[in-house]
Amino acid sequence: MDRNTLPFRRNCEGYFITKDKKILAQDTGKGYLVFPGGGIDKGEHADSAVVRETLEETGAMIQLPVKDLEIIQFVWDKNWARSEKQKRRYKKYKGEEMHFFSGTIIEFKKNEEQHEDYWEGEKLMPITKAIKIIEKEKPFPENMKIYREAQLKFLNQINNT
Repeated sequence: MDRNTLPFRRNCEGYFITKDKKILAQDTGKGYLVFPGGGIDKGEHADSAVVRETLEETGAMIQLPVKDLEIIQFVWDKNWARSEKQKRRYKKYKGEEMHFFSGTIIEFKKNEEQHEDYWEGEKLMPITKAIKIIEKEKPFPENMKIYREAQLKFLNQINNT
């Protein structure tokens, strides 16, 4: 099978902050962070997807409109897929088309139906801590370099405004 003929998976990721400059991010404890986001459904706008995914995963209500930051594409290498879910995606897609957004958290709602990807535990951290965690990964693996550099760029932009 020629992987180059596969489509990119449309995905979104949000960088959402509180009024006191804490960012919505989850420390995996494995040396990297997770930001809210996920797959964009067929026919769904990327900005709607990131707001939906953020609410499902974290319970955070985001002020509209969200700010469109950038779209990047990156190809997964053969070592990308670790989980069974990722291995299934690897067969269908050659990589990610990632839509990045930023915005402000209005409030957290108690999420009655816990989505499968719902974050437990601490959901907010200082932006400077998030930057340090990502910078510790340097030099970035080649297959994640574009993505990690984009994350750092956005976090630094948000931190400096």
